[in-house]
Amino acid sequence: MKANLIINLVTAHSSGNESQFESALSDLIHDEEKKGNAQLALSLKNAYSPDKHSKSSVISPMSTMSFSVQSVTNLPKDKDSTLDLVEILQPTVRLKDVALSEKAQDTIQEIVEEQNNVQELMRIGVTPTNRILFCGPPGCGKTMTANALAKELGLLIAYVRLDGLVSSYLGQTGTNIRKIFEFVKGKRIMLFLDEFDAIAKKRDDSHELGELKRVVTTLLQNMDEMPANIFLVAATNHHHLLDPAIWRRFDISILLEEPNEMQRQKIIENSLQDFLKDYKVDSQILVVLSDGMSGAQMQTFLQSLGKFCVMNKKRGETISIEEIGKIWMKHTALYVSEDDGDFMKALSKIQKNGVSIRTLEAITGIPRSTLSYRFNKEGKLDE
Repeated sequence: MKANLIINLVTAHSSGNESQFESALSDLIHDEEKKGNAQLALSLKNAYSPDKHSKSSVISPMSTMSFSVQSVTNLPKDKDSTLDLVEILQPTVRLKDVALSEKAQDTIQEIVEEQNNVQELMRIGVTPTNRILFCGPPGCGKTMTANALAKELGLLIAYVRLDGLVSSYLGQTGTNIRKIFEFVKGKRIMLFLDEFDAIAKKRDDSHELGELKRVVTTLLQNMDEMPANIFLVAATNHHHLLDPAIWRRFDISILLEEPNEMQRQKIIENSLQDFLKDYKVDSQILVVLSDGMSGAQMQTFLQSLGKFCVMNKKRGETISIEEIGKIWMKHTALYVSEDDGDFMKALSKIQKNGVSIRTLEAITGIPRSTLSYRFNKEGKLDE
């Protein structure tokens, strides 16, 4: 450590000036980052908690900026629109609160453990995993998982939505990519590239312009030159569109799918402890009704249930399955038509999971005879 940085830190502490202390600590952390002492820099940041020194509700500057003071100033901008190309985000989600499959949970925990032992790994010439590709359908938790991973690692997020990065002048798009990677160089930060397929498409696609193919080449070159202090995460809903060369630039790809029963149970339990704690709701009914929903759809459904409970003054009362079912109906109508065969399949699955046809009649308004007929028809089709 540089002596003058330590002296500045001690002087700031003695003065009782919290802002000055934070600035001196930030300089010290940044210096350690430049030396490649990533683990020490992370330990210094995690050791400091402004809440221990102040009861003020004002957010500390250390909680809203990267280790380097310059990281939230002079953000790279698009030349034509003058809009920022990067948004600096403070992660807010805890990894333990994210409903992941057991396989995904184990994989991410291994990544965290590698990052926590970065110095030991680097000492023997091994680079810890720092390039991850999240794949999966919309609403499956890619962004939330990246957020939680950043919080676990004590990193801020340099968020880039790539579908908004493509300029009308494709030559400028390549320049924008270079600006982003140049901006994060030298910072201990998570670079999160969302909607990754907007830029990283296959270069053999005959429908794409030659200039866009050169953009992919620019992306690959910048990924190759990316230093190990940057933790890169990309997310895509359409991994089948990615250029084959892209896959080799990632240490690992993680598929996040629609939540299974165990994951749905966790999402529901979190909601019951959070905004539904004052209401009596059968969690198992929610598990059954949420089958087939993405994580995002579940959140919308559960929040709709919370609104119903508040607006109908249901505090302390048991919410009936018919009431829950009608909310489920309204929510399901957002993405499945009642005339759609998928809707009847969903009802049939719910009935097989223990919800009576009489209850389904009360929920949907569809006569029991019609439901029985359609369910029998669905059963024969399955056979």
